[in-house]
Amino acid sequence: MGRAKAWLPWFGKTMVEHVVGVLQSVVNEVVVVTSADLDLPVLGMDVRIVRDREAERGPLAGLREGFEAASADATFVTGTDAPFLGSAFVEEMFARGGACAPLSDGHVQVLCAVYGPGAAEKAQMLLAAGKSRPRDLLESQGYQAIAAEELVSAPSRAPWEGFNTPEAYLSAIRSVDAKATCVVELLGRAAKQAQKLGAESTREVPVGTLGDLLATWPKKLGLVDEGRVAKRYLASLGGRDLVRDLSIPVGPGERISMIDALAGG
Repeated sequence: MGRAKAWLPWFGKTMVEHVVGVLQSVVNEVVVVTSADLDLPVLGMDVRIVRDREAERGPLAGLREGFEAASADATFVTGTDAPFLGSAFVEEMFARGGACAPLSDGHVQVLCAVYGPGAAEKAQMLLAAGKSRPRDLLESQGYQAIAAEELVSAPSRAPWEGFNTPEAYLSAIRSVDAKATCVVELLGRAAKQAQKLGAESTREVPVGTLGDLLATWPKKLGLVDEGRVAKRYLASLGGRDLVRDLSIPVGPGERISMIDALAGG
């Protein structure tokens, strides 16, 4: 992706804020498990953030951290990249009683599942035995596999559908709003060059990759060179990340600033 999924925009919120908001409408507590070095947006006093202390041991170790921090007997688990997660679906999953997970196209959706009591202890036992799959934990709890077609509250796009590529993320955005846009502004040298060429320095354009957005300006402006943002420039993503990779996706409502490289440090 080239960017942390948690920070990707999703119609007025970051992706992690969107998912947390859905869960807060259903559950009593929300625990967010993140890596040791990733900062997150402010999620509120009632959201507990824990760090994955053994990321090298795989996804089950991360789930263990969350289970240890949670006080509930039943815990719904989801990934950050869950744009189509809805509260009705989460409620339906809890109503099944006990551990359960959707079964879609032959795959158990372990990151859109309910785990039962004692999950932290059982996860630790599995890790000690050299097992690192969340499915091992579900199986140890005698989980119920639910065929996707049996889930009456699932929307047209599956709640477990995530994205691992810029293309998949942008496709998800366009499925919600085919006309979603972002803003790109040229600052400093880039703005002066655009003025000389008779081009505007700020444009509202359809969401896309950074390369798609910069391609709307004349090539003579020199924003791109050898398949990357030209060395004299940097792309600032909402004032948080400075990048040159043209494949990075830009989401709805996001503001991208093209600045002089020296200004970016």
